[in-house]
Amino acid sequence: MYFIPTLIKKLKNHIKNSLFNGFLRQIVKPIYELFVFIAIKWENKSTKNTYYKEDQNYINNNLTIIIKTFERPYIILRLIKSIRIMYPRIKIIVVDDSKIPQRINDVQTVFLPYDSGISKGGNEAVKIVNTKYLLLLDDDFIFYRYTKVLPLLRMFEKYPNIDIIGGQVIYIPFYRKIDYTKKNLWKNNSDSVLPSGTIIGELVILDKIANFFIARTKSIRKVNWDNKVKLVEHADFFTRAKGVLITAYYDKFKILHAQTPFDKHYISKRIDIEDDLKYLRRKYSVDKFN
Repeated sequence: MYFIPTLIKKLKNHIKNSLFNGFLRQIVKPIYELFVFIAIKWENKSTKNTYYKEDQNYINNNLTIIIKTFERPYIILRLIKSIRIMYPRIKIIVVDDSKIPQRINDVQTVFLPYDSGISKGGNEAVKIVNTKYLLLLDDDFIFYRYTKVLPLLRMFEKYPNIDIIGGQVIYIPFYRKIDYTKKNLWKNNSDSVLPSGTIIGELVILDKIANFFIARTKSIRKVNWDNKVKLVEHADFFTRAKGVLITAYYDKFKILHAQTPFDKHYISKRIDIEDDLKYLRRKYSVDKFN
């Protein structure tokens, strides 16, 4: 019966290939995109109808949003639109390494050479942040009524030893959640500053969270991203942050995630990670994650 797991894996790969590249793509793609469109319309309407009693001046003076984008101009514009519904004057830095980068109104845009990578983009953005805190986002995120930043800024004031506070990512159109806390790190002999699972108020201390977090700018500069890692930078960042920074998770801080699985050009570049993995295996002297 040893062949059954292999058979199941091959079947899954065949179905996935049919969905995104094969004959089923023409059926599934418009349905998926319609569901995403409806979900975003509904959430934008709900967000506009929600009253936010937040100190906008305090937020604008203390927080900068940084976003790395690549080859998805329609996606970054969708995110910016959702941010402006809630925070019309907050500072936003977009780093774009697309083949034809675009300049966005009321946004500070940094242009990088084509396909420079996520790590390079993040580091270039952090260099020019001049606020105490920064909010890191992927370009296919969408703000909605639960993406409230002020409570987290107050928590940083209350808990001065905490460096990063992350939130929950909700995948639309089916409102699926992924437990990022169980994702592995690379081999690291450093002990966490605080044990994973420690409770501080409403926060849970963890070694790793999603790429959706507010952080002290000076803390991120202690670690930064490895410019040699173009795509799979996430685990590497938190591996190196272990023992240096204190990372927390707050489940009431949420954001929507609308991926683009049918964008063949973008996906072909995004899954090209073998060089990164080879470099990281050499870097940590291991064959796989811990």
